[in-house]
Amino acid sequence: MVGLFIATLFFYITIYGGCMACRRKGGPWAITQDKLPDGTPIVKIEHHLILSNAPVILQFPGEVAPARFTNHPFLRLYTQPNTNALPYGPVVFLDTTFLPGNVTLDVFGHLVEMIPRTLFIDGKEVGWHPGTNIIVSPSYKLPLEARPKPKR
Repeated sequence: MVGLFIATLFFYITIYGGCMACRRKGGPWAITQDKLPDGTPIVKIEHHLILSNAPVILQFPGEVAPARFTNHPFLRLYTQPNTNALPYGPVVFLDTTFLPGNVTLDVFGHLVEMIPRTLFIDGKEVGWHPGTNIIVSPSYKLPLEARPKPKR
């Protein structure tokens, strides 16, 4: 009986460890919220496999960083479910079952959705082009009633 328990425990730990290694092998999204010297808010999206060390930077001209936002960049790694609000807006959807997963942010009224296959901004596919700067115009904001509500 004791031998069967130990064998079962060994297989459980081995299989669980293998599943967790498979889940994490893609690595997390790294999202940095910062602002340019002129005060324009930016969101820098990084992933070591998808963007090969050349981040995609989203600029939001015409927007103002919140007063509580300091002069230091705010970095968030999306490795586990965490829906805390960020300085530039809430997390609308987060699925980190298999990293990097899907992350959707509401940034100044713009919906920014990051999935491994592509990048969506306000429902339009932009695609991953490492090292690009994308200027997100205030005129493309989704109406308030069209934005998804963050889950609490």
